[in-house]
Amino acid sequence: MDVNKLQWDLTADQVRTRTDALIHRTLQVYDSVGTLDIGEVTYENTLKVLANVENEYVVEQRNLIFLRYVSQHEDVRAASTEADKKLSEFDVDMSMRSDVFQRLVALQERINPKALKPEAKRYMERLLKLGQRNGLHLPNKIQSELKDTKKQISELCIEFMKNLNEDTTILLFTRDELGGLPEDFLGDLEKTDDDKYKLTLKYPHYMLTIKECYIPETRRKMETAFYSRCKDANTRILEKLIPLRAKAAELLGFCSHADFVLEMNMAKKRENVAKFLDQLYQKLKPLGEEERSFILDLKRKECAERGFKDGKYGHASCFDLQPGCLLPDGKRQIVVSALVTNFTKPTKNVPSLLQHAEVATFFHEFGHVIHQICTQADFVMFSGGNVETDFLEAPSQMLENWVWEKEPLKRMSRHYKNGSPIPDDLLEKLVQSRLANTGLINLRRIVFSKLDQSFHTKSFANTAEEYAQLCEDILGIPASPGSNMPATFEHLVDVYDGQYYGYLYSEVFSKDMFHSLFKNNHLMDPEVGTKYRNCILKPGATLDGMDMLKNLLGREPNQNAFLLSKGLVVEQEEGFPAENPKFQNQDWGKQTSGATMY
Repeated sequence: MDVNKLQWDLTADQVRTRTDALIHRTLQVYDSVGTLDIGEVTYENTLKVLANVENEYVVEQRNLIFLRYVSQHEDVRAASTEADKKLSEFDVDMSMRSDVFQRLVALQERINPKALKPEAKRYMERLLKLGQRNGLHLPNKIQSELKDTKKQISELCIEFMKNLNEDTTILLFTRDELGGLPEDFLGDLEKTDDDKYKLTLKYPHYMLTIKECYIPETRRKMETAFYSRCKDANTRILEKLIPLRAKAAELLGFCSHADFVLEMNMAKKRENVAKFLDQLYQKLKPLGEEERSFILDLKRKECAERGFKDGKYGHASCFDLQPGCLLPDGKRQIVVSALVTNFTKPTKNVPSLLQHAEVATFFHEFGHVIHQICTQADFVMFSGGNVETDFLEAPSQMLENWVWEKEPLKRMSRHYKNGSPIPDDLLEKLVQSRLANTGLINLRRIVFSKLDQSFHTKSFANTAEEYAQLCEDILGIPASPGSNMPATFEHLVDVYDGQYYGYLYSEVFSKDMFHSLFKNNHLMDPEVGTKYRNCILKPGATLDGMDMLKNLLGREPNQNAFLLSKGLVVEQEEGFPAENPKFQNQDWGKQTSGATMY
């Protein structure tokens, strides 16, 4: 058996042929399990067979679908997108196999739980739980309606993502309209016959322009265009998805789609999510108002000084292509993960010099890779990133911390010409800049989280109107006129639907872990790193997130480090656990005892 089963040079015809073959092979296995005599089901002929085919299916499926994001050939990307649609529909069909579900129920009744390893027992319980969440205990009429609804949802999600991935919008600007952008960046841009510069809406162009260009009208045009990508098509899709998800949740006996997805998460209930977001909003609101006032003052001064009037895959992601698990022969499958990024390109005279934000993005996504690589799960269902969605970002957010610490920053950076290190004063300013605008940044994340929760607790939504209202209410800043940010928000159609709060929720855990274990002179400590690896990364999803955190911390997690990282004061009575003395009286904590830092 090949160690690496993945293949990147497939033709469009091969993608189609292999998709059909994968469906055929997998269907045969499900049919074989579904036709077993109920009285003859065993671990070997039911659970083990399903686990083996799941691994084979997952690896081949991800290979075929990955090509839509990275292939240079349009026909291959199109074939891969069609494969995604076909396989997603097949996924729905297999998830609704009541005959297979009945065999699993029979197995649970027949088998002695003590005869199974803990992970195998968890796997059986998870399959049964997923069967119930797919409605396999409900009457056939409801199952049929649910299957049709899920297929519609799947197709709409794929179309939404396809629209964004294939967006080729270009904006044209004169040299004067791009004031503030680096000369090497401008020198590498394509130009029109009348000497205008072409800017795309991919992240390297968009983020640099928004951050560095000092022409307000240019930034306004880029912002509006960015949040208007695929506006008409994706708004229609999103406003079809919301009622379909609500319908599916209702068929399954849930009050809303949010209630449905949260059942499997650490937060459990939308009331807990609402409380978390509302409390954080109240703490961040004064900080955000202070920052907004400060920024507006800077804006007025800049306008006066300059004489202005007031007025393919697009970013970065980790793809888990060949998950870690045990193969049928008992050997461990090698993990293969891919980082697909859009970072600053080299120019004719300068190599690719990454912005600090790009380095942070790389570390974040590489945190997902490490999670995959270090997992030692037996079953593919419990490999790496298959943890609860509101714990999923914790390992990736953990790794981000190292790009804000002086020691690792010195190790990873040099002047590209003379090899000199970053000057200490510049390094100090970079580290302190972590708290710049943290109030507004995190209030914006609350807007997205509340928007996601709002969409998924009802059966209809005017997406543009709701987003604009939340921007006004929480940020005090209007949305870009004529745009519709939700139509560009891909997390609404991937694994984060009803769960975008998970980014902030996970950060509570990542900050607690980092400042409890690594922050105080343990950044490069192999003993501490090994403990983190064994307690958090190695188990994958074989344990619940809260159990892994307790094993690592020796206590329940808390929000103290998270709040301090946002520039907020932690009251003495909220103090740190006595069993964690090294986390007290840190310089970092003292620095943030004030309301904010710029």
